[in-house]
Amino acid sequence: MKYTKNLSGKGRSALRPRSHASASALHCPAVTVLLAGLMLHAGGCQSYERKPLDLDATRAAWLTRSPADPSVRAFAAILEEAESGAGPAQTLVFDPADGLTLAAAEAVVLVFNPDLRQARLESNVTRATEAHAGLWQDPVLGVDLERIVSGAGGANRWVAGSTIAITIPISGRLEAERALAGAGLAAALDRLAAKEWATRSALRELWVEWSAARYRAEAAEGFTTRLRDVAALADRQEQAGSMTRVDARLFRVELAGREADLIATAARVKELELQLRAMLGLAPETPLTLVPCVTFAARVTRLEDLRPLVESANPELAAVRAEYEVSEQSLRAEVRKQYPELSIGPGYGTDQGDSRVLLGLSLPIPLWNRNQQGVAQASAQREVALGRFAAAYEHLSSRLAIALTRFEAGKAQRALVESSVVPLADEQEADVRRIAALGRVDALLLLQSLTTQHAAKVRLVEARANESIGAVRLDELIGPPVWPLAQPRSPLPPTNTLVPSPAGH
Repeated sequence: MKYTKNLSGKGRSALRPRSHASASALHCPAVTVLLAGLMLHAGGCQSYERKPLDLDATRAAWLTRSPADPSVRAFAAILEEAESGAGPAQTLVFDPADGLTLAAAEAVVLVFNPDLRQARLESNVTRATEAHAGLWQDPVLGVDLERIVSGAGGANRWVAGSTIAITIPISGRLEAERALAGAGLAAALDRLAAKEWATRSALRELWVEWSAARYRAEAAEGFTTRLRDVAALADRQEQAGSMTRVDARLFRVELAGREADLIATAARVKELELQLRAMLGLAPETPLTLVPCVTFAARVTRLEDLRPLVESANPELAAVRAEYEVSEQSLRAEVRKQYPELSIGPGYGTDQGDSRVLLGLSLPIPLWNRNQQGVAQASAQREVALGRFAAAYEHLSSRLAIALTRFEAGKAQRALVESSVVPLADEQEADVRRIAALGRVDALLLLQSLTTQHAAKVRLVEARANESIGAVRLDELIGPPVWPLAQPRSPLPPTNTLVPSPAGH
């Protein structure tokens, strides 16, 4: 009688009586290995191919980008159709050839903004996760070899067997994983929609700031030009002896200071324009004419109307709500992981020259582990998501009160400046001109009237800008006037910021 030793690596060595084994015992594992190779090939496993970066192509794509690109025009048409009845806030007329307006720039920023392009690419990761969630586990191929190590010699000294273990999902875990992946994708799209809306609002605010700076620069340039005339008049009066040298020097000092301010103001306008181009995803060298606009009309301005809209349509709150649903589905998935899955392992083998059909069953017993750690962590994460939702709501409510206060203050200030300050300054400047026309020129009085009139113009520009920024922030809080642009399944192309070289294909 012979004894065999288990060389499969599973458990301890098994010694048991054996007779002569079949001479064809090695035939079974060879067939099994061949079958495994065929299964691997049929599974369509992907191969790796390098995709290098091409900085030259990236630079060329950036420099040639234009608001007149077909992708921008196509999306502008979608946006115009969707928001044509949105209210008085914007009129979507896309014609960059006549200059880029704020309404047209919103279509450009949604297509070319680098942060939004990157966010769309990142959302594809969640989309890929959702598309392949809840798949069955791959079958596990097992090969068991035994060799006779003691006893009388013989022609057949090997015994072989093979099994294919298949996990049967009976716990409901796969369904929970699919639900979790679906909730994750919905949350990613809601977060992308919130980012798109926040980017539009940031563009509006920056556009108003740039427009106000440009109008202030134009007013400063006009004031400086008139101040040069007054300074020349003061020089002539000094030479004629009708003005003291000290008084005449005041005009030269004022003129020099205003000219220095004019340089700083022009630089600020250029800086803001470059910031706008960067937000639009356009190169500084791109031929582009921006049309200034310092006024923006809010769709809703009453608190009793604003609060329900914030609660129901604010994109940030919607994103946080979707993220809470992810935490719910995550806890559900962890709870399902407590329950075992059934593994079935049919197989084939030879023993003493006889063919054998094998069947193995395994079912873990949830006795000690029971995925307690995963359930506890998911439960705690749900509480975190609940707290994040409450904090987001409180934060948005505070922002609403602040934005409404700023809007109302800006509106009242703008109305007062328009109705009182500017007319009074204009009347004063007109009176000084009438006195000068009679031959009684008072240079100091003329300087004061010009300064007052310039200050009134600047104050009016700032008041309109403050009112408009308040309106922009109110509009941001109540959400977009149409469906979120990231849903359903964003019509925008996921433009990549890193362009691969042709060698990478």
